[in-house]
Amino acid sequence: KRYGGRGVAPPPPLELQDLIWPDMEDRQKPWLTEIGWTIVPENSDPQVMHADICSPGGDNARRPGRGRYHHFAWKTKPEDRCTTNIVPGGFSEGCATWDDYSKWSQVSGNAIIFDSEMLHRGARTKPGIGWSSTLTLQVCAGTGWVALNDRVGKNLMWYTQQIGWEDGAAVDAFIGGSWQPLMVQSRLQSGLYTVVASGGPVSGLKDNELRYRQPTTGSFAAAPTSEEGFLVGTIVDAFYDGKRLEAKVARRNGDGTYRVVWKADRSFSDALPVTSLRSLSKKEESASRASPWSSASSSGEEDDNPVSRKRSGRSSSSAEEKSAKRKRCAQLETPAALMAQVFDRGWAELRDGLPEAWRWEVFEFIESCFDRFSELVIQELESLRDFWDPCPGSLERHGAFAAAKVTERLKPHGVAVYSPGPSQLQEAPWVSNGPRWYISVTQRALQRWAGDAGAGSVVAPGGEGLLPAPAPPAGLLELLHGHAADSGQMLRARGLGWTLAPAGSDPQAVHADIWGFGAHTRTDRTRWPHILWKRRPGQLCTTEVVPEGFTEGSVQEEHFRKIRRASAPAIIVDSEALHRGAKVPAGAWGSTLSLELCTASGWDAWEAYETGGTTKDPSSPLDWRMLLIGGAAPELGSLTPLVGVPAGGAETFEEVLLPLASWKSPKGKALLAAEQRKWENIEG
Repeated sequence: KRYGGRGVAPPPPLELQDLIWPDMEDRQKPWLTEIGWTIVPENSDPQVMHADICSPGGDNARRPGRGRYHHFAWKTKPEDRCTTNIVPGGFSEGCATWDDYSKWSQVSGNAIIFDSEMLHRGARTKPGIGWSSTLTLQVCAGTGWVALNDRVGKNLMWYTQQIGWEDGAAVDAFIGGSWQPLMVQSRLQSGLYTVVASGGPVSGLKDNELRYRQPTTGSFAAAPTSEEGFLVGTIVDAFYDGKRLEAKVARRNGDGTYRVVWKADRSFSDALPVTSLRSLSKKEESASRASPWSSASSSGEEDDNPVSRKRSGRSSSSAEEKSAKRKRCAQLETPAALMAQVFDRGWAELRDGLPEAWRWEVFEFIESCFDRFSELVIQELESLRDFWDPCPGSLERHGAFAAAKVTERLKPHGVAVYSPGPSQLQEAPWVSNGPRWYISVTQRALQRWAGDAGAGSVVAPGGEGLLPAPAPPAGLLELLHGHAADSGQMLRARGLGWTLAPAGSDPQAVHADIWGFGAHTRTDRTRWPHILWKRRPGQLCTTEVVPEGFTEGSVQEEHFRKIRRASAPAIIVDSEALHRGAKVPAGAWGSTLSLELCTASGWDAWEAYETGGTTKDPSSPLDWRMLLIGGAAPELGSLTPLVGVPAGGAETFEEVLLPLASWKSPKGKALLAAEQRKWENIEG
């Protein structure tokens, strides 16, 4: 729970790595395999002799002198001693003979480290001393992971956790033959890192090429006293992004900088100079400790928040500060770097929202439609709450019938409501338990830009508008055309709108929106980028993504353990990655604006009928047409004019008035119930 949301547990200190992993290969992608303590009643006999990790078949056997699994044991009180019985050299794949019981010896130290593949046992406990306990921690070297999977049952593997550097961590990185103080930008599931350097992102670094910040000239490495620095756990005012905000010291780096946890949202910032921190007065500190800091430990470490990350400074209101942030974002997150994250991990975060340099009429169109129709759609769906659940025996999704009825009423306005993957109970039996909807304004967008040709708006037989929507700004276009093969080719929007879920909804079922197969299996590019953002300042996208979850829509139990939650005003997701909408807090409906795009490579797969999740189906009653963006128009067809979108494509904002719904009367509700049964093919 503590480290799962971050994706990794923190690495051990360099001195300890030198001891347990002297070979650099062992330091690449290590794992935390156990953490806890033993507990034994007083006057207990010794434990049965055993090895923690072993294999009956002896496959992937331990090489002499090369430890893979290390077991730390220690006592909380300095005067207490560990008394574990060990069999020196007892590497027998857990097979103990009577001879081994005559060879054991007893350790005696406040803390010990031993090889988990060696025979050992807990010692006899004395009478009259009460229960006995020893703290334990076990780690697996990167070279031992494959063998560990052969030796340990699948259920126990669920408890393991990768060790590494989380996004936003301050590190020294070995680049160009020297160690440089840099920041981790991202970590792939493969265990490779991208760091931010002065010349731009540097990718492909391994764990052994990163280390905790070390002292530099002029810095002091010794643990600080209260007079010369800040102790871990100290509550401070930290100067960040033009404001002083309350935080707690989580770590003091070797170069004299600090990691702090922000009180407001429990995120962290690393590498803050000591000049950015200020001690609180006794009165301020007393008031602070009286307010809710309890979810963060007294040590200053981050709490169990699903995601701890670099603070983005979203509390800033100054135009100059916002401009400076956008410039920093442009320097640190180039289009190529962002798309590399999207392709490798499945998503990337825009910590300050959609950049000002990306201002685009298509974004503004979606926002204006949201402002105009979102409350109306919610009112319509609320009036159909009694019809959200499918009829008993139905194979339809939650909310599907309600979506169809709202679509009927809003179709003249170019608005359609769909029911994608439903919300899902998060415990056995894992059933679908509520609706989620996607509000599509794609039809309205087609009319808007097709209407630019004048009266009698038209579209091509393939579904594209007569005239394409305006091309995005150069930086955004470079990002969306992330591969050379797609550069300069036609870009399409396959979905414009927003997601919608009722207050208190459980997380959505894990899924992928679309993927290629056959000759169009995913290879070296993102073909269907998906941009998500929040309409209101201060709101964050919380979409949950499975890192590197490119499984052609196949969802396994292991994927639920790997889920990471985004936390940014805007994100970019690869539609082929497994993801889901997060749990919606009680009190208000949840919505996120959405633009789903299709590159030329994606279009080739679509036209070849080699996509899953969403498939071209000429016989389907759904409208799968895509909006052309910034390219030449195809041949013409016909399109029905829409209400509120006159020739020329200008959006109008008069109030949308719908006739009184028939189901708002008792008789109409009864008729609608019968209609739902018929619509869902329920007999009787």
